[in-house]
Amino acid sequence: MKRYKWGVLHFTILIIFLVGCSSDEQKAFFVKAEDEEINHIHGAGYWGKGGIPVLATHEGLLEYQDGAWYKTTRNNHDYMGFQPTKEGFYSSGHPESGSGLKNPLGLVESKDKGESLDKLAFYGEIDFHYLGASYETGTVYVLNEVKNSEIGPGFFYSKNKGKDWVQLQLNGLTSSSVGGFAVHPSDDNTIAIYTEQGIFLSKNYGMDFSHIQTKGTITSLAFKKDSLIYSMIEDNQTTLNEMNLNNKMVNKFTSISFENQNSPIYVNSNPQKESEMMIVTVKNDVFISGNGGKEWDKILSNGETE
Repeated sequence: MKRYKWGVLHFTILIIFLVGCSSDEQKAFFVKAEDEEINHIHGAGYWGKGGIPVLATHEGLLEYQDGAWYKTTRNNHDYMGFQPTKEGFYSSGHPESGSGLKNPLGLVESKDKGESLDKLAFYGEIDFHYLGASYETGTVYVLNEVKNSEIGPGFFYSKNKGKDWVQLQLNGLTSSSVGGFAVHPSDDNTIAIYTEQGIFLSKNYGMDFSHIQTKGTITSLAFKKDSLIYSMIEDNQTTLNEMNLNNKMVNKFTSISFENQNSPIYVNSNPQKESEMMIVTVKNDVFISGNGGKEWDKILSNGETE
């Protein structure tokens, strides 16, 4: 009789445990983002099989699939310097409240869309606002603004996930201020930095740079395999352009226009399918194109999901 009662009790506890797991621990990591207002977008790109549009924000990650936005239900960190790669993504930034993680995050990597983070370097030391990576190789570049335990101020790259760092020599880079930079998706020796003086291009890991003069101020830039796409303000008008890396010929996209003071802050090309591109603007508008920029769809307006 006692054994029978113990078996019933044990079975009851097991049921309670399983119900608890189903309602809590097994909660979906991504859920549909309905009536969300996104105020701060800190990065954008394409991740996962085939390339899915993804945004890094002040309060976690969002991806766009089948005409809808989906948000993370936990690990909603403030991701800075967010860069998708073939294996997952690199990022820096600040942990969400109550996570138990040190602030700032330093350089972290995730291979499961943010469900877990691997602490690679400078954990609890540095928040990299300027971070780039080669999509195929995983080589990561950072602009370090404050001296830390391993490196001083300057541009550095690492080919082994932050274990060792090499400082860029920056020969030929004449500008004292940097707007941002991008790394080639497959040729990790190739990096482009944009400044108030135009674009500076290096093909030897930042040792030497050539200057590409532009007519206006660059606001964002990204690589395709054989070209650079960039947004530029000229005579109070913002344009989207593509420059051939071989002959430096420039093509202007006429299929999209931007309101005043709503210039792109991120432009992206899907490394798995270059005809797919994405633009994020100052006012948190997001546009995508699936046909090389001939047509554009607005998938986020003023940061508000439907």
